Formats: sequence, C-alpha cells, structure tokens
Amino acid sequence: MEDRPPPPGLSGPGSPMGRREERAGPCEQLAAAAASGKTDGVRDSAGPAVSGRAPPRREPLLPPCAPGRGNHGVQRGGRRWKRRGGGEGEGQETEARRPGHSLAHLLQRRHDRGVVHCAVVRTSVLVTGVQVSSRIFMVWFIAHSIKQIQNEESVILFLVVWTVTEITRYSFYTFNLLNHLPYFIKWARYNFFIILYPAGVAGELLTIYAALPYVKKTGMFSLRLPNKYNVSFDYYYFLIIVMFSYVPLFPQLYFHMLRQRRRVLHGEVIVEKDD
Repeated sequence: MEDRPPPPGLSGPGSPMGRREERAGPCEQLAAAAASGKTDGVRDSAGPAVSGRAPPRREPLLPPCAPGRGNHGVQRGGRRWKRRGGGEGEGQETEARRPGHSLAHLLQRRHDRGVVHCAVVRTSVLVTGVQVSSRIFMVWFIAHSIKQIQNEESVILFLVVWTVTEITRYSFYTFNLLNHLPYFIKWARYNFFIILYPAGVAGELLTIYAALPYVKKTGMFSLRLPNKYNVSFDYYYFLIIVMFSYVPLFPQLYFHMLRQRRRVLHGEVIVEKDD
C-alpha cells in the first residue's frame, strides 16, 4: 500500500497537526524521534543534542503526601524511618518495643490490681504488700532498667515461677468464687509454693547480684554530693540492703503459707493475728 500524503488543510503551520507539533515539548520530540529512529538534532531542554540513544530515565520527585507514594517512611539501610508529629521534622527511627517493656507494663497493671484484691478477699495485707512491692521493684528497677541482665537465666527462673504461682493462685480464687473448687486446684495452691517460693527468691537474688556491677559502673539512680538537696543516695548499696532484707521477710511469707496449708488441707484450727 502506498503512503498517501495527508489531505490539504490537515497539515501545515495552521492545521491541527501543525499546532500539535508546535505544542509538543522536548519529551514528546524525543519520543517521536526514538520511534522514527531519527534522534539527531533533537535537543533536550537540559543539555545538548542527543544522538543515537534515548534519554536517561528520570524518576519524578514526589512530595511525601503524593498519591502512590505508599507509607511516608523512607528506607535507610534496610530499616524504616518515619516522621513523628510534634518534633522538629527530623526523621526518628521507630522500632518494635522490647518484650521486656511490654511484660513490665502487663505485670505493673496486674500488681496494682493485687493491692485492691487484698482489700476485697480476706488475706494478709503484709504478705500481699511484700509480694507486690517485690515484684514491682524487680520488674521496673531491675529487669526493665538494666538492659544488660535481661538475658540472664535467673530472670527466666523467677518469671517462670511467678507465672506458675499466679496461674495456680487465681485459678483457686476463681473456682472458689464459683463454689466449684476442684481438689487438684486446692492441692496445687497449697503445695506448689513449697518448691516455687524458694526458687523464685533464688532467681530474684541472683538477678540483683548480676545487676550490681552495672549499677556500680554507671552510678544509675544515685545522687552524689554536693547537690542542692545536700543528700546522697547510692543505688548500689541500696540493692545490697534489699538483698539482705530477704532474710527476715521471706520466712514470714513462707511460714504463713505453711500455716495456711495445714489449715486448708488438714483442717487444723490455727489462731493467727490479722495483719
């Protein structure tokens, strides 16, 4: 088939085709030249003539809020950075929270409810107060604050002991309130502690002992003289005092549970001062 020239009136300077060619920018000219194989003499707006090859592809610069951008994060070194509101506009790295951090929040909420539970259920205020204070201290001021000891085996030890103890204790309370207490739950409540309590105390003491070198090196939570309060506090020696405080406090908790065990399992009548 022969190529026929366009009809008169459709080409030329004043025709629609001519006006379309005049409006074509450098990109359209380069595309047309590449399609026809004639790239000589076609100039880009940013530089000299391009001969024999197509122009380099340039990625459009989109603002952060442009559609199609996806998440507003920027990949830097394989890690996601995001802009946080309320700052000065600098990129701040957002990472997943540590498991120890989430565990600390969870135990803190449960321990706070333990104090209220002591007022509702008839139990020893002293025993509950010692348990709650000890666990809050171990979670926030030892395991959560000193990152270097979070992988110690002693931490796993007292966490496992706490878990089994609380599952047994609250199962006992739940079934007791439902007036349907299985004997195994009652037996576990007043027998598991014989092994679990000493193991838990051993785990706590070993964890505090492992934290002593880091506390002494960094001086964390310590207040040195001179200062405007004229008071000094050494967290290192405070931890040593806490370790020695287990000597008088742990036997009270342990013997209290032994008396409860004789009363519940063996039916002994024990006159005990209400703390």
